[in-house]
Amino acid sequence: MVYQSADSTYSSDTAMPVPGVFKEVVGVFMSHDDLQRAIRELEGTSFPRQDISVMGGRSELERVFGAKVIPPEFAIDNPDTPRQAPSRPEEQTIGVAGMIGGTAYVGAMALALTAGAVTFPAIISAAVIGGISGGTLGAILTKLLGDRYNRHVEQQIEKGGLLLWVRTPDSEREDLANRIMITNNAYQVHMHQIV
Repeated sequence: MVYQSADSTYSSDTAMPVPGVFKEVVGVFMSHDDLQRAIRELEGTSFPRQDISVMGGRSELERVFGAKVIPPEFAIDNPDTPRQAPSRPEEQTIGVAGMIGGTAYVGAMALALTAGAVTFPAIISAAVIGGISGGTLGAILTKLLGDRYNRHVEQQIEKGGLLLWVRTPDSEREDLANRIMITNNAYQVHMHQIV
């Protein structure tokens, strides 16, 4: 039998740590909103962010499985499944704002410099025109990236759902993770060990 403390896993035979073995609770979600709600609840209880992961991106999935979207049963208990930290909606908003603001700034400065603006009114005019152009370009790029992400989420749900893993160092947190996932509409919730 294998036991796990906060830092490592122990075998009942030797009472010695088994390096690289982790217990996790994993579940499948059919809604991005349910997944996000479960992540917020997990983080709000006793799970640090580094113990929570979701399935990796399209390119990583294709590298490992040969497809950008896969049925969860191929990945749920596979230790080679690419994973990533979940992104919060507010982080995505900050990223969008940064992308739009950054391209607006670059556009404003580029137009001001290339227009050879030397007077203050000319610099302001060029910066406004360049800023609007750059901001528009940033908004378009952000929309395209957001659409791509949303399309990937929808395709993954159509394939069977979104995966969430939570590292559980003890039975108390294992039960808590199970409860949180189930109350947020996850299915196939179970504990497994990953080496």
